[in-house]
Parts: sequence; structure tokens; C-alpha cells
Amino acid sequence: MQSSSDTQVIDDTETSLTLLKPAKRIVSLTATGIDILFELGLQPVGYLTKGIANRPEFYGEFKQQITPVGSWMFPQINRIKALQPDLILGWAFPHRFYKTWLNNIAPVYLMNKTGYEATLQRLRDIGYLCDRTETAEIAIAQFEQCLDIYRNSITTPRKTVLMMGGSILNFWMGKFLVETDRGTLGSILQQFTHYPWHQPEHRGEPGLMTLSLRQILAVNPDIIFVQTYSPSKVPLSQQLTNHSLWQQLQAVQNYQVYEVDQFWHSGTGTRMLRLILDQLLPKIYPNLR
Repeated sequence: MQSSSDTQVIDDTETSLTLLKPAKRIVSLTATGIDILFELGLQPVGYLTKGIANRPEFYGEFKQQITPVGSWMFPQINRIKALQPDLILGWAFPHRFYKTWLNNIAPVYLMNKTGYEATLQRLRDIGYLCDRTETAEIAIAQFEQCLDIYRNSITTPRKTVLMMGGSILNFWMGKFLVETDRGTLGSILQQFTHYPWHQPEHRGEPGLMTLSLRQILAVNPDIIFVQTYSPSKVPLSQQLTNHSLWQQLQAVQNYQVYEVDQFWHSGTGTRMLRLILDQLLPKIYPNLR
């Protein structure tokens, strides 16, 4: 959020950032940062070796103009320094462990919070730091208009929806990652669906919790969206095909289970959220197609 000073913002870790002039050369170490910069009409000078930047929904072939600066877990400090950035965008985990070195290069804005309001505030903050405040507000207005259109178009009773994910490790443990109503996507989905996945306070990573199939069956959602994480090569829903509890779920019995692209796990920016809603909501409410 912006502080009372005209030259500062406060990031998700409650750290103040002051820039003497608008940031023009920006390194992003997170997909959310890419989402924000794209919404602001900006292109970073540096980004991860692998990520969403080359997707056609973002920079596509122009990704070649962005210098790779390592992985999300292991950013390459020397490469970042060589780019002489004015601002570095990162996520609290893991980039707080690199902050001492990164701060010697440029101010660092760390993201950490989940939820709808946090998404909008980050867009405003980065827009302010880059002198793109008006552009940020336009992007927010477009996003809220998208939500209003969907909200007014849904005329049938709300369906119970689950967004879950996992790898072969989760399959073996019998515990699966579930997006909660405190997660960014969950906070949006609960505006359009019955999304009863409430995360207990002060437990686990904000926005995520683990549930067993028995706990999921107790709710018995109408529709299930599944993300399969590495090292799994077989879709998680396919791994679960012969599991007796999985077979009892009405979503499975009614063929309302959908595997979704793992890159949607990066959906903490307004552009990604619009793309996700455009894919998910017509599956939940066929009248929207």
C-alpha cells in the first residue's frame, strides 16, 4: 500500500520502498510480477529462465528480449546486477533469503499476501513505482467489469466447486493440496460459486491446505478442477481413477472433473485471473459458453 509519503510504498512484508524516480528497468523473479508488468504495458529487462513470459497470453515471442536470470528458487545475482535494474520484484519465499544481495542492486518489492484485495493493491503499488498509476486503475476497472459481467450472467443456483492439486507424492500420502477461500483464486471463485474450503487461521501456507479424499467426499463438490504437479507425468485425476473414495464423488460420477494447466497456479494477477475465469466459469455454468 502507499504510505502517507508521496515517494513510498509498503510491500507485502511491511517494508517501505522509496524510489527517487519512476522505475524503468525492472527485474521480476515471480510470475505475479510478470502479470503486473504486462497489465501496466511494461516489459521487464530480466525474468526467470522458465516461466509464463513466453506464453501467448503474455509476451510470446518477445520473451527473447528478456534476459534470463535463473530460476525462482535460485536467482542469479550477478546476472541481475549486470542488468542495472531500478526495481526488483520477488516473492517473500524464497526471495527474502536473497534480499541482502538484491538490496545492494536495487530496491526490492516482495509479495506475500493472498486474496482479491492484495492482488489489486500490488498492481496499484507497482503502477505507482513505475509512474503508471492511471494504467493500473484502468486495468483494475477492466478486471472489475469482467467480474460484474460474469456475476450478472450467472442465473442458475451456485454449484459447489473444488480446486485441488498434487503430485505422485500427494497420491501416496493421501493428502491433496486445496485452494482455500483465502487464496487469490479461491477468493474470486467464492464470488461465483459455493466454495466451502475454509482455511483455519494461522495454519499452513496462506491460501492452501491439505485434505484427504474422505474430507473432500464429506463436502462432495459438483465440479472438481485438478492441477498435476511434477514429478508426476500422469495426470492426478487419472492416478485416482481406481480409488474407491474418488469413485464415490459425484463430480467423478457425473464426468465433471477437469484437469487444468499447472501454469494457472501462478494466477495471482488480474490478467491471469481473467484468463482463468474465462476458462473455468463456462465449465461450471454451461450457459456462459
